[in-house]
Amino acid sequence: MDILIIYGSLEGQTKKISEHMADILQTNGHQTTTLSSEHLPTDFQVEDYDAAIVGGSIHINKYPKPMIKFVTRHRDWLNATPSAFFTVCMGINSKRPESQQQALQFGQNFLSQTGWKPMLNETFAGAVKYTQYGFITRYIMKRISKHEGGSTDTTRDHEYTDWDRVAHFAEKFAAMVTAQEKSKSAEAEMD
Repeated sequence: MDILIIYGSLEGQTKKISEHMADILQTNGHQTTTLSSEHLPTDFQVEDYDAAIVGGSIHINKYPKPMIKFVTRHRDWLNATPSAFFTVCMGINSKRPESQQQALQFGQNFLSQTGWKPMLNETFAGAVKYTQYGFITRYIMKRISKHEGGSTDTTRDHEYTDWDRVAHFAEKFAAMVTAQEKSKSAEAEMD
């Protein structure tokens, strides 16, 4: 199966997670194409793919607009195709239960608003990339990180992504897609 992975990433962690998923899916025998929702090729057609994973990061309580536009535009195809969704949000790694709940709610709210019903929906922690921020962003992120129980060491970046959870998500999706593919093949042979 040819699986499309579309991501909306502002600082690169969602892209990194998407590429890791692509590697796992390929190990499980699938072909993958990983694309930024912001830079789709001019000849891009969703119908060229058999399944899809879409992921987006949360910044200032919002997903990237190109990712939202992609899901809204292709919702019917996504609902008719094996699909999965993931959110990258630092709140899931918080020491505060209310922040963890809010992080989970972003994905649920997005799916309700768009009408998309993916087979899987997951939220992963991202990274705090202090070395890439300007002074003001670094200051704000340090305050947020302190409030949420994260590192305030601004001399280096801090990656919080649980790669085992990412791998489990990709492997579970691969298994679901493979099972669905086998079921369709069996039905076709019976006809």
